[in-house]
Amino acid sequence: MRVLIVEDDPTLAANLGEYLEEQGDEPDYASDGRIGLQLCSTESYDALILDLRLPRLDGISLCRRLREEQGVNTPILMLTARDTVEDRIEGFEAGTDDYLVKPFSLRELYLRLCAIVRRHQPVGAGPLTVGALSLDVNSHVVRYRDRAIELTPIGFAMLEMLMRASPGLVSRADFEAKIWNGEPPESDAALRGHVHRLRELLEAAAEQPVIHTVHGVGYRLLETT
Repeated sequence: MRVLIVEDDPTLAANLGEYLEEQGDEPDYASDGRIGLQLCSTESYDALILDLRLPRLDGISLCRRLREEQGVNTPILMLTARDTVEDRIEGFEAGTDDYLVKPFSLRELYLRLCAIVRRHQPVGAGPLTVGALSLDVNSHVVRYRDRAIELTPIGFAMLEMLMRASPGLVSRADFEAKIWNGEPPESDAALRGHVHRLRELLEAAAEQPVIHTVHGVGYRLLETT
């Protein structure tokens, strides 16, 4: 998941981001409500973690503007130090999907985050499929026919991008933006290494070429049979 953390406490924001990265997710950060509003207007996120008390634009106002003015329906988990019925009602009326009171466990936060993301997914949405290859974004399971393929979080993210683009091409810049948040290593050896490993795992299962390299441009997923 790509998650925006709107939190003015740098220590808490860093802890949340590190935990999300450990789960294979991609965090982005905003230190106040106005930055959060701007990012939500220009970027696409799978979920928002939103603090109630924010400088410049508080969490309730930000949530309401996203829902009512911009029509953003991204799942929102609101964080607060206040635990009253009135506070929770105000948050839900503004459009938040869930409410978590500080202090909290990171594990509980993540479970709640995954739950609201699942609730926003279309009913009956199945796994991504390209030929005989399937990828379930909910369970993080990849299969070729009935054979499971174990991938690293980076490998899974790369394959998801390739499958969503198929039969189109994913550029090197697209991969770098997704995996390294637009700040790739100086050498492209890291990207080539991840692609090589992903290609090996897929071809071992499918026993046929799966990823095609368009030299100097990017990569394309071939349909498996």
